[in-house]
Amino acid sequence: MMLRYLRKSIEVTQVHQSNWIRQKESRVKDFHATAVLLIGLTACGSPSGGTTPTQPVIPVPTSIAISPSSVTLTSPGVDAFLTATVRDQSGALMSNQTLTWTSSDEGVATVSGGDVTAVANGSATVTATSGSLSAQASVKVESSSPPPSTANVTVSDNAFNPSATRIALGGQVTWTWSGSRSHNVTFQSGASSATQASGTFSRTFNTPGSFSYQCTVHSGMQGSVSVN
Repeated sequence: MMLRYLRKSIEVTQVHQSNWIRQKESRVKDFHATAVLLIGLTACGSPSGGTTPTQPVIPVPTSIAISPSSVTLTSPGVDAFLTATVRDQSGALMSNQTLTWTSSDEGVATVSGGDVTAVANGSATVTATSGSLSAQASVKVESSSPPPSTANVTVSDNAFNPSATRIALGGQVTWTWSGSRSHNVTFQSGASSATQASGTFSRTFNTPGSFSYQCTVHSGMQGSVSVN
């Protein structure tokens, strides 16, 4: 009787141990399957298994500004320098940008490379352009001295000197040829000179305002007379 009981007990114990081993093996297999799945999901993040590299940002001209935004010049011949700055989309300064400067009225003030020179009393707007961007600055010329009644302009090779002249109402401007080439002084209306290589030409201005002229022989050779 005792022997039968011991055999029964051993058989039960063996069954329990066999069940425990099978459960342990099943858990190990589940763990391995889960680990393989996680590794596979991580590797699918990118074709190379790593992170996608950040693309560099290309600077693009986005804004332009002129400093100072306004200037007042006290007499003809006085100048002031304006600075234009171009910045990209992040606000960073962009150097070596091509700038074009223009004046709305060269009879009041001229501009070259940001250098503004007063010609006669009045107001003008200076514009700096870079590509599709532009900015403006206001220029005021306030002179207490009256304009002269006479003025002289030298006609040299491909240039009028000075290019901007101030004259009193009823005053006279005389152009004198000094170069070796032939030029003319041509206004849009009123008296103009013939094309010549030497000599002089004079014109009296009895109407206030700004009068532009050019040499039709040489493109870009221009000047202006401000009468007030």
